[in-house]
Amino acid sequence: MFFGVIIIPARSVLDTIGETMDSEAPRLGIFICTCDELLNKKLKINDLEEYSKSLKNVEYARALNCISDDGQKIISEAISQNKLDRVVIAPAPEDKKIEKAVLNAGVSPHFIEYANIREQAAWVHSNIDDATSKAKLLIAMAAAKMRGSKAVAGSEGANVNTQTCSGCGICTITCKYNAIEFIEDGAHRVANVNHDLCEKCGACVAACPSGSMNMSGFSNEAIISEIEECTQGLLESKEPFPRIVIFACSWCSYPAADAAGEKHIELDPSFCLIKTPCSARVDPEWVMKTLSNGADGVLVLGGKEGHCHYRGGNVRTNNRMNLLSKVIESLGYDRRRIGVDWVNPEEPELFAEIVKNFVAHIREIGPNPERGIPLEEQPTSALHHE
Repeated sequence: MFFGVIIIPARSVLDTIGETMDSEAPRLGIFICTCDELLNKKLKINDLEEYSKSLKNVEYARALNCISDDGQKIISEAISQNKLDRVVIAPAPEDKKIEKAVLNAGVSPHFIEYANIREQAAWVHSNIDDATSKAKLLIAMAAAKMRGSKAVAGSEGANVNTQTCSGCGICTITCKYNAIEFIEDGAHRVANVNHDLCEKCGACVAACPSGSMNMSGFSNEAIISEIEECTQGLLESKEPFPRIVIFACSWCSYPAADAAGEKHIELDPSFCLIKTPCSARVDPEWVMKTLSNGADGVLVLGGKEGHCHYRGGNVRTNNRMNLLSKVIESLGYDRRRIGVDWVNPEEPELFAEIVKNFVAHIREIGPNPERGIPLEEQPTSALHHE
């Protein structure tokens, strides 16, 4: 099996973020829905509102009953009056009324994000301070994702930068849907995505060694922005410990996380979830960036064998992460800081068990050795290059 997916591009995805961001600064709006009385008792809503106002590029933030007619009118007026072009809604609504109001006000569907502060904060952390802190983190990550997202040019799914594509063919080997072919572009061949066949799993994007592929919705820029937010400040201190980042498949493990919240299963607040379309979308560079930013552990959760929505994406994930664990060991990390596991959407108890075990495992290993080291003493490596 070809393992070229682990190659770190000479011109890293991280190096191109500034070039691919939209030129104008985004104008974010954050709306915290207060229609659920129990949620209002589980979280410090006023704190969430004030915190949201402090976030970068946030032009408007308010806690209100979003599903009421008056609430939707306020949302529409706020978007128009403040020229908002990106919106975060917390928590994810159970109906489409709020989303419809946002869309009718002129916001692109690609620039609406949900911070699930109900199932992933209020319902799984009984301590109101812990729950509110997690809710703040979820809102900040959602806002960061929107800041990092860019307008979708052309069709959704995977896209190719023909200027940097080397024509190596790794993407065609990775794609199980025969959605990628090669075309002549001047003096060399480049990959071309047939969007009628593309299933938007992102496996080809994670496999591209030149960093020439990207995708809408789960772009490298958006995910890395989330990583930066949830690991902010970790290198300066060994607290809070542990901080664990979980990459969760939107079809399998992410729904299992929500289901755990619906059952009010108590969980340690030390982890944060980053949703991906498939575990095969998890780029090795994301994992290395997360660790180099000071996270104490990274857990990749996909669906069980035979249950992957994308024709064996979990198999590619397993192979890739097994090899990556050897790579990070050669860079001086304990390979046990990377975990890979499998859970289906109807298994919330298993999700909770996996997370609890991994948190306990990281507590036993101890903090990331890069945390709390004075800047002048930090090791020099490719991982630290900005």
